Parts: sequence; C-alpha cells; structure tokens
Amino acid sequence: MLRHASQSGAARAQVEEFPNQFCPVCNSRLESQRCKMVCPCCDYFMSCSEFE
Repeated sequence: MLRHASQSGAARAQVEEFPNQFCPVCNSRLESQRCKMVCPCCDYFMSCSEFE
C-alpha cells in the first residue's frame, strides 16, 4: 500500500500542460517574458491580449 500512495503523490506533482503553452509554428514550449509568451527557437510570440 505504501507504494501505491507514492505513485499517486508523483501523479499529483506533474505539471498540467495546455496547448497554448506551445508554439504553433515549431511546437517548442513557450517561455513567459513579462506580458508575452515567447518561443526560444523561432521567436514567435503572443502578447497578453491574445491569451484571452
């Protein structure tokens, strides 16, 4: 039973990912920079007005 409790704790520790966290051009993870989400690979960005 202790092993099962450990596995469920690891599952809760996973970060939930959303499609808007990835670049629509190259599919890299976007990085947050102030009020923008910027792609480190292709320089695509979304401003905070586009998040809604």
